[in-house]
Amino acid sequence: MNRVSVFVRRRRIKNLEQWTLYAILTEAFFLAFSETVAAAAIMIGVITYFLRLQIDSKYKMRSLPFDVPVTIFLLIGAMSVLFSSARSFDLIYNYCMLVGIYALTYLIVGQSVRTTAQVKLIAKALGASAVLVVLWGFFQFIFGIDAADIKWTDPDAFPELKKRVFSTLENPNVLAGYLDVFICLALGFLAKAQHRSHRLILLGTIILFVACLAMTYSRGAFLTLVAVFAVYGFLKDWRIVILFALVTGIIAYGDSSFMNRILSSFTMGDSSEGVRVGIWVSTSSMIADHPFTGIGWGAYQFVYPQYNYYIADPNIIIYHAHNLYLNIAAEIGIVGALAFFWYFFGTMFISFGVSEHGAEKWFSERLDKILSSNSFLQELAKIVNETLAEFSNRVVNLFGGKKRQRKLKKPRSSVVHNDEMNFSEHTRKKFTKIEKIPVGDGEIAIKREQTEIPDDKEESDKKSAKTFDNVMNIDDRNFLDGFKLGIGLAFLSMALNGFTDHLLFNIPSAMLMWLLGALSAAIKSNEELGMRK
Repeated sequence: MNRVSVFVRRRRIKNLEQWTLYAILTEAFFLAFSETVAAAAIMIGVITYFLRLQIDSKYKMRSLPFDVPVTIFLLIGAMSVLFSSARSFDLIYNYCMLVGIYALTYLIVGQSVRTTAQVKLIAKALGASAVLVVLWGFFQFIFGIDAADIKWTDPDAFPELKKRVFSTLENPNVLAGYLDVFICLALGFLAKAQHRSHRLILLGTIILFVACLAMTYSRGAFLTLVAVFAVYGFLKDWRIVILFALVTGIIAYGDSSFMNRILSSFTMGDSSEGVRVGIWVSTSSMIADHPFTGIGWGAYQFVYPQYNYYIADPNIIIYHAHNLYLNIAAEIGIVGALAFFWYFFGTMFISFGVSEHGAEKWFSERLDKILSSNSFLQELAKIVNETLAEFSNRVVNLFGGKKRQRKLKKPRSSVVHNDEMNFSEHTRKKFTKIEKIPVGDGEIAIKREQTEIPDDKEESDKKSAKTFDNVMNIDDRNFLDGFKLGIGLAFLSMALNGFTDHLLFNIPSAMLMWLLGALSAAIKSNEELGMRK
């Protein structure tokens, strides 16, 4: 009876683990198509995850690299809603639903993903979803989307521009930011690709995505991509810059309105640029008036009319500041914004290979320099930091329990260099050789069994991947390194896009950011303990 109960318990634990993974995969795939389905999936994942915690006594919550700033961000965000001058049920509902989904995504993905195989499945789900988004964008461009009806362009500045695709993401700029992220992920994999077929597939994917990006006519996202390619070319491979310039040249030659649109970024001739500057001025006034608690998470559209210095039409609703940094600082205050960017840029740093302690040191040093000129602010920041850090640590410990002491395991990697490779018997090709040994005046013939070590490179090239699915069939170490590099580049693209737009205002974009951040944290934590296959 005991054996039966143990078997049933193990089967239940295995089922719960699989259901949690299926929930994460569903969110990863559907976040670009249906935020409702993605949110429902992650809620199911939360239920199965906590059920497993109750059943499996060996399965414990673990600390992730940026639990403290995420906790501070969540708490201050809640305070901003409670103390907002625009306090209403809509703000409370918005915070609980949206920020709650983001937090649960970070929690479930960061806690549940503990094997390389799981990371690969999530990467495949994200990649398949992105390909479908791009194909739908091509469909829109071919069969026509009238941008004039949706007012996404200035008809006086760009009379010839009639199409701006948005695919499944409701807005061309949001689609452009989404494509930037996936181009960066592809660049990360490209940097670690070992086989020619892998590189060709990834290059083809990048060209396809860049072409779809051009169809959005998004200036900020395209200039962001120029900067990312320049960084990648300088650090990794300059040939990718030549390829990008070639593709851009072909697009510009075939569509003159594309280059006119990009060049207009430097002339200030477009009405949207003037509107952005006016909104930024208004947002700066919001921050000056509410430096600590902010105007309230999601309250920008309600508070903006009080600071409407530029747009005279009261019927026009401004939902966000068109600037990531100003918008977050205005809504949740300076301290909450610092906590968020501690997590945001910290994730980018560890994805690039910098330890979280190094990121914290860098952040602290910069903060000290800002506050050193004012002793009152310095003392106030110290008190706030100590109080919030202690409280957030207690919250994390309350839900996480005691941290188990585990022996560090040597990370297993399937990458083995040829000069270190130990071939097993089934990988050797045996053959018999007859040798003649001179003895006295005659010779004795003997049989000697030898092995021939196969040419590993030749064999692997014959088995190179030739389909989209096989892009992920690379060794674990290179896959994880490429994925981390891609996440770092993706966060860099979001940071650069943040200067001209607040793309994280869009729910799918924000869910994608938190999902990638949690994956980076999970990979980092798993590497410290030795990630399993």
